[in-house]
Parts: sequence; structure tokens; C-alpha cells
Amino acid sequence: MTQPRILIVDKDQASANALARLLGEHGYEAVGPAASCREALETVDRLRPDIAVLELLLTGACDGLDAAKLLREGHGIPVILLAPGGEPGLAARLKKSPPCCCLPLPIDSQALIVAIESSLARKRAEEALRQSEARSRAIFAASPTPLCLVDGHNAIADVNPAATRLFGHCADALRGQPAQDFFAARDAATLLSVIDAAANGEAGHVRLSGLRPEGGVFPAAVAASPLPDAAGVGQVLLEVRPCQIQGARPDVPEIDLGLSAEGFCVIDAEDRLRFLNASAARMFGLPGLPEPGTPLSDALPQELAASLVRDASRVIAWNEPVKKETTFAIGGQDKTLLVSLFPMGLDESRRLAGGIVTDITDRKQLESQLAHMAFHDPLTGLPNRSLCLDRIRQALERSKRRDNYQYAVIFLDLDRFKIVNDSLGHHVGDRLLESVARRLRDCVRSLDTVARLGGDEFVVVLEETGSYREVVRIIKRIRDAMSEVFPLSGHDVHVSASMGIVVSPAIYEKPEELLRNANIALHRAKDEGRNRFKVFNTRMLEDAIRLMDLESDLRAALKRGEFYLDYQPILALRDRRVTGFEALVRWRRPGKGIAPPGEFIPVCEDTGLIVPLGLWVLTEACRTMASWQARFPETAGMSMSVNLSAKQLSQPSLVEDVERILRDTGMDPRALKLEITETVIMDNPEVSILRLKRLKALGVRLSVDDFGTGYSSLSYLQRFPIDTLKVDRAFVSDLDTSENRKIVGAVVALAHSLGLDVVAEGVELETQSDVLTGFACEAGQGFLFSRPVCKEDVERMLREA
Repeated sequence: MTQPRILIVDKDQASANALARLLGEHGYEAVGPAASCREALETVDRLRPDIAVLELLLTGACDGLDAAKLLREGHGIPVILLAPGGEPGLAARLKKSPPCCCLPLPIDSQALIVAIESSLARKRAEEALRQSEARSRAIFAASPTPLCLVDGHNAIADVNPAATRLFGHCADALRGQPAQDFFAARDAATLLSVIDAAANGEAGHVRLSGLRPEGGVFPAAVAASPLPDAAGVGQVLLEVRPCQIQGARPDVPEIDLGLSAEGFCVIDAEDRLRFLNASAARMFGLPGLPEPGTPLSDALPQELAASLVRDASRVIAWNEPVKKETTFAIGGQDKTLLVSLFPMGLDESRRLAGGIVTDITDRKQLESQLAHMAFHDPLTGLPNRSLCLDRIRQALERSKRRDNYQYAVIFLDLDRFKIVNDSLGHHVGDRLLESVARRLRDCVRSLDTVARLGGDEFVVVLEETGSYREVVRIIKRIRDAMSEVFPLSGHDVHVSASMGIVVSPAIYEKPEELLRNANIALHRAKDEGRNRFKVFNTRMLEDAIRLMDLESDLRAALKRGEFYLDYQPILALRDRRVTGFEALVRWRRPGKGIAPPGEFIPVCEDTGLIVPLGLWVLTEACRTMASWQARFPETAGMSMSVNLSAKQLSQPSLVEDVERILRDTGMDPRALKLEITETVIMDNPEVSILRLKRLKALGVRLSVDDFGTGYSSLSYLQRFPIDTLKVDRAFVSDLDTSENRKIVGAVVALAHSLGLDVVAEGVELETQSDVLTGFACEAGQGFLFSRPVCKEDVERMLREA
């Protein structure tokens, strides 16, 4: 099995991407997004998601509530609706629509995850209920006992085939008819009273005379049992068993136990078998019926006979019932019987033990299967998260009791598993997970545990490790096993694994804490390049908590306006004339001073906060430049450079956002220069070209930042609508070496051949400026000319100029 699929329906690409990242972080697979009701229905038909998360406002004639109704009623998909608070008329429409979960915007991630888990659990429960109802219907139909289901109006709602044979009518002729019509008129009041009592929760038994279609009657033992349906409405199940009339009182017939589907036996005080019906003989594995009076030890298998002798003696001696399960082997297979013994007999001298025998082998096997399913992964057969945590808990308890006990926990995640899923399909991904599970089991010892938590995450619990050397040996075996090719469905699949490890001695009260720390070490291994393993230390936990606090502070900083901009002048190298500025974001962190950009920018990139932060930077820089252009005539030919991140460039609304900001701030588009790194452009060059051309059409100038540090195809470089190349500071700082000097000279020459100008970053020495000037490099920026300065200092400089 793979992680649950969640369809995102949202016309806003930015919020859809943010929601997809949130779902991915919590182990779900996001599909879509769909922007309209029609797209959502087409995606459901194609991908079959488990649940849908919809925005209220969609493109097209249908809104989110209409789409939710179609998805719920037409496809049976649970829906979570995201709606702005105070949306007029929403509450009234929700009451009329199929049940769905409605959450307010902006999204509370914790509330959303809880809603998703609740919806998935409800869906699983509904599916289990449907399967249970199907099984109950099959059991009802296959039962050899005549059964009738009576509704609240005492009419027959349903019958099984055994009942149609007993009463001599087809099922359609029985359904809808009053139940008393099929019994003697004198018994109608008795039948209705026992049905009424059963409808009120009290089971009852009565003996009546049933009517045959040809006009005769037959004695019947009728048992009425309460059976509430799914809606809670009381229904009654009637078991109608034909009786055999014996003795001098035909009005009190006795049941012919020899024909009963239930096993029945009678044992006397001398441990002899006085009676055994055919059903009990079959359950006991006997070829035929033993003679009455045969000793139990001669009639039954030894193990079963000894158990019945003990229990029957207790029933007869103490005059109290005994009920127990007995498991014994018949024909090489284990069989489990439920034997209920009870006292019977006319007086003390003739006391007997009667027994009802039920074969519960299938039920016990089902219970065992259900218990296995509750604690094992259905795809790989490995222990699941619950059983894994229990094994870790046991290891922790043993480590507390024994000083020399050592253990290790390995949290393993497959690298590039998503690529396999996306390229070869989920069926190949499932086969890969099964193969990985087998190889992991082969790498560990019998006392160790290999578990699958979900997706491509596995946990290995190593017990009695003895030394760190043993742990390292097992890790090497796992890495070697993962490095071998996986032949799957005609494809040779190569994967690697990253591992996070926690080893004893380590003091943990809860297994969840240990698993969390192993996961932290796993992510540290992935951050350092994948196909690695890292052993957890407390510094990792501190870093994880620090990053979490940093993300929280960054979100608050955006709301509180704690960011500001500095501006670094860009000068013409020949005459040292200012030709523009680069806007650089800074964060004034309360109580901690100015945070370095290298500390918070990567976190913004990882969390998606770079998108709203980047829009704020662009807006503030354009507003500032527009103000300078209006107040200082000498800024007419200057430019304002603003960096664009990879996530910003991937936003479909980028061009519209830039156009809106230029319009709102009144800035001349020709004065704006957007800087995109070489790596960002080459991530998806075709899309980048189209988006950059649209920006160029606005009049905006474009610059490739940090040129030379990534990989650019010259054919693509020629197609990009760029104006400037910026040479990375790494080359400028080492201009005194002949290799770097040749590289910088080649870059400048390349740019000029393409009709581009060049800006050198990180110019700190006059010798560097002289070399760049000799290469005919147009401009430079760096500490040689000016450090980044605040807006007020720039305005003071402009006034003095």
C-alpha cells in the first residue's frame, strides 16, 4: 500500500502548492490541483483519490460546495471544504448538502490533519461496515436454520432459503406479510407477544404450530432475538426450527436434537457418552455415531476425552455450568470447539451433563487474521507502527532492568522512491517495497524486528547488539543489499537508503521519543546528500527545535513587519558612477538583533515563506525606487535589482504579481531588474523561457545571478531574454590566480558576444577592479565601493550628489 491520495481543488496555485507541501510533510500524496469542479471530477475518474480538500471559491459556474456534493454523492469520496469565515449563506447551504467537513480559512494545519485522519478513518469504517453487512447477508442466506426478519410492524421483511423451504412459499410471497399468518390462528397472540418482547430487547422462546401451504400444520420451536438495524430501529430475528412430537403430551413437543445443526452430547457420572448427535460427531472427527454408553476415552480422541471428563465431572459434582474453548488436532489440523456443559437430569441419583458443541475454528482463524492485520502492514507483512512502538517499548524496559543490555533503532527511508512511483507506476512501487522488506529481513537476525511505518519508511529494531561493531556490521549489510539492482516488471530499478540511528545507552520514557530522534537523524543524513547514515545526538534535536522555532518566528515576523531592506550600490567600473542598487532583505529579530540572511533565507525556501516574503521585498523595493525617481532626477537611469527565488519563479501568478506591483507603486518597469540564479533557470528551462519572456514584455530587465556556479547550456542561454550576467563573488575573490582570471575573462567575452552587459559581485580590492576594467566589465558591486546601506543613507548620498 502507498500513502493516502488527497485531491486538492483550488483555483489559487500558490495556496494549492502550499497545501500540497503540508500534506507531503505529513505522509500524504497530494494529487491535482484542480481549479474547477469539472477538473476535479475528471481527476477523480482518472486517479481515484481517497479524499478531497476543496476551496469554496473555484473557477467556473460551480463552487466548492457544488463540487463537494458531486464528489460525495457521485463517487463516495469524503470532502473537506475550506471556506472564508463569515461567507454569506454558507451555513444554510451546508445544512442542505451531503455531510462534509468545513474548515475556516486561513488553514489551521493541525485542524486540517485531524479532519483528514477523521475522514479517512470514517471512510475505512464505512467500507468495513459494508463488508460486514455483505458477510452478514451471506451468512443469513447460507444458514441451514430457517430465519425470518420481522420489522416494527410485525411484517416479514426478509427470509432465507431454509425458511422458504420450511413454509413452502417463495421469498416474494413471504415478504411484507404479517408473521402470524404463517402460524396457527390460536398461536397468533403468543407469537406477537414474543416478537414485541424481542423488539424491546428481551429474547424469548416459544413453541407454536406452523402452517403448511397444503393445509397441514407442523410443530415448531420459535426463538425471537432483538436485532437493531443500522438506523437503530428495532427488528426481530425469528429462528423457526421444526420439532418432533413425542410422548403423551403432543402440546409440548421435543426438539429432535439428532437433526440439529448444533452439536449436542450427554455425559453421565461414569464418564460414558449417553447421547451424541451427528453434528457433534462430525465436529469431533468421528466416522460415525458411537453406541450409547460408550466410555468417553474409547469414543473420542484422547486429548478431547480427557478435557470432557474433567469438565463433566465438575458440572455433575457442583451442579454448575462450564464453558470453555478446546483446541485439538484432527487429521493433522488444529480444530477449536466451544463446549458449553450444563447440569441436567431428574434427580441427584441420575444427574447428567448436557453439552452444546460449536465449531469456532473459522472464527478463531478470523480473529487471528484480524489481530495480525491490526499490527502488520498488509502490503509487506511486516509489523506496522503500533507493533514497532511496542517492540521499542519492550527494548526500553529491558534496558532499564539489565545493565548490559544494548539495542539500536534504525529509521530507514528510500531515496528517490517517488521517482519510481511517478515514472513506473504505483504497482511497481509496491513491488519495490515488498522486495526491500524481504532484503531487510534477510539482513537482520531472528530476534530483531523489521517494521514498515508507511510509504517508503522502515524501522529496524536491533536487540542484544552487544557492541557498536555489531550495529555497524548490520548497517553495512543493509546498505549492500539496497545497492543491488531490483528487477521489477521488466525494469532494473536502482535505489539507495538513508538511515537515522539511535543506539543505547539512551534514556527514553516513551518509544515515540526514540522514534522521533531516529527520524531527526534520518533527515540530517538526507540533508547531507542521501545514501548516508547518521547517529542521533542531542545537538540534532536542538537544531530541529531551533528550526521549528525559527519557522514560527518567521511567520510571525511577516505579520509584524520585522523585515526591512538594505541597498547595495552598483557602480560603473570606469568612472565609479552609481548605476543602480540591489535590494537585500534583513530581519530585525526582537531580542536577538539582526539575523544573517544565510540563517533565515534557506528556511524560508524550505517552508514556502519565500513567496510572500519575496512579494513584500519586490513591493518595498519598487515603492522605494519610485520615490527616489520622483525626488532625485539623477536616479532616472538607475535600476533596482531584486532577487527571485526558485519557488517565486515557479508561481503561475508571478507575471501578474509583478505587473500589479509596478502599477500600484508607479515605478518605471525599465528601472526594475529581476535577478534569477543560473540553477533556478535550468531547473525547468522551457517553462522559465516562457515566463521570462512575459516579464520582458512588461519592460522589466532580467539578470542571471551567480553565473558560473551552476550548469547552463549555451543554447538555452542564447534563448533566454536576459540583459545582464553577474559574475559570482567566488571567481572575483580569486582573480589573482591565473585560472580564475581566465574564467572571468571568458565569461565577460561570452556575455559581450551575446549582447549582454556584465556585473561583478564581491569586488573588495582595487586590483580586482583594475582587472575587471581591463576585461571591459561594465559594473561591479562590493565592499570596495560600499557595503549595503539603509534607505536613509542612500537618500543622503543622493542629496549630496
